[in-house]
Formats: sequence, structure tokens, C-alpha cells
Amino acid sequence: MIPFLMHFQIQKPGGRLIGFYFPVILIWIILAALLIILLPFVLLAALITWTRGPGRTLLLFYPMLGAILWNLSDTHIETKNAESRFLIAFR
Repeated sequence: MIPFLMHFQIQKPGGRLIGFYFPVILIWIILAALLIILLPFVLLAALITWTRGPGRTLLLFYPMLGAILWNLSDTHIETKNAESRFLIAFR
């Protein structure tokens, strides 16, 4: 499932933990509108470059992007060193 929230946490040494949630659904809405607007141009470019260019790859762009966004759910990225701590989690 496509994640709807992104959780950030940042902590500096001796400082307090700063964390907030970001509604990623807003980005998905803008991205979906942009992809719908660009779809005729992508199809035209795929038809023009079908024989000698990246036409087949252009046609696979939309399904590949969907697969990447679908698999972002439950991604947890955390880095920690002596100076700071940083966390990004998709939910």
C-alpha cells in the first residue's frame, strides 16, 4: 500500500529530540496530477522512439513508478553516529 505519512526525527548531541509527521498523501496527489498531464507526451515520445530509442522503457515508466511507490510502505531508515541521530519512516 502507498504510504500516507512520513515520520522524521532529528536529534543533536545534548539537544532534545525533534520529531514530526509529514502527510505524504499531498505529494502523491500532486504527482498523480502531473503524471496524468504528462501521459500523452510520454506516449507520443514512446511511439516516436519505438524502433531505435527508449520507447519500450518509456512505456514501462508508469508501472515501475507505481511499484516503487507501493513498496515504500514500512520503510524505516535510521542513522546514528556520535554527533546526531536521524530517522525517516514511511507509514
